Amino acid sequence: MTEIQIVNEMSETLKGFLTSLNSDRFQDMIFALIFIVLGFFVARIISNGFTATIGKRLNLHQKLIWRRGIFYFIFLLFMITSLREAGFKLSVFLGAAGILTVALGFASQTSASNLISGLFLIGEGSFEVGDTIQVTLIRGHTIEGEVISIDLLSVKLLTLDNVFIRLPNEQLIKTPVFNLSKFPIRRIPITLFINFHEDIVKVRQVLIDVADNYPLVLDEPRPQVAVTAFRESTIELLFTVWTQQEYYIRVHDEIQERVRNGFIDNNIEIPIPKMGLIEPNLTGDADGNDADAVARNDLNHPRSSRQTKIEPEQ
Repeated sequence: MTEIQIVNEMSETLKGFLTSLNSDRFQDMIFALIFIVLGFFVARIISNGFTATIGKRLNLHQKLIWRRGIFYFIFLLFMITSLREAGFKLSVFLGAAGILTVALGFASQTSASNLISGLFLIGEGSFEVGDTIQVTLIRGHTIEGEVISIDLLSVKLLTLDNVFIRLPNEQLIKTPVFNLSKFPIRRIPITLFINFHEDIVKVRQVLIDVADNYPLVLDEPRPQVAVTAFRESTIELLFTVWTQQEYYIRVHDEIQERVRNGFIDNNIEIPIPKMGLIEPNLTGDADGNDADAVARNDLNHPRSSRQTKIEPEQ
């Protein structure tokens, strides 16, 4: 009897669905669906047109924010209009959305924190899409990469090893962030060690000549050589040059090669730690006795003792 009731209910449901195909409500739903699809393409065209015309004056980060904002705003208007055409009550829908938002906020406090941090990052403008940043995490791990996206919950980076990294916005707010490409030029510091007997004036002139003869090193600011410390047997120098941001990696590599060649050409020595091995003397003395055995016998001989016997007075 129960199986017959289930079959009857399924048949009634199917008949009701087939009947609704000819109703006006079904036509309204089809129109709403078409309107949503149309709204998606209209929003995409308008947002892309804005970035292609007026957005030329903006940087990459601002273009990304404006394009997304315009797209979601227009698409949301089409979505609301489609729901009204389909017969949905917007008051009930908005009320349910508000309750759902509050529930999700309590359930995901970390996401809410990342959302608020993302708004601060976007408003502050410490870095933009296309910048190269370096982040030192809480555990001391350093991450460096190009910013490819700044979203409300996270920032996406692409490292030099072509690795995609997602960093939560909350972590970027709490830790120092180094923007390595904020300005068009960048300094390259190189730490050098020379022997203590070298002429510092001569070494300084050699380094300045190396920088002046390298076309990718800027004339202003001028290259500098400074004595930073005196070690046990060496002198520590800091050699700094400036270059354009796009040539940083190349100059950082080639300038050190040129410094090495300049030191060789001018007979300037760089201290190199040396390690030697001292072997024990296993050769015998003139009588053929073992040297170590002779030394042991000398220590055991009564005359070699450091103790002195004191005789009592008569």
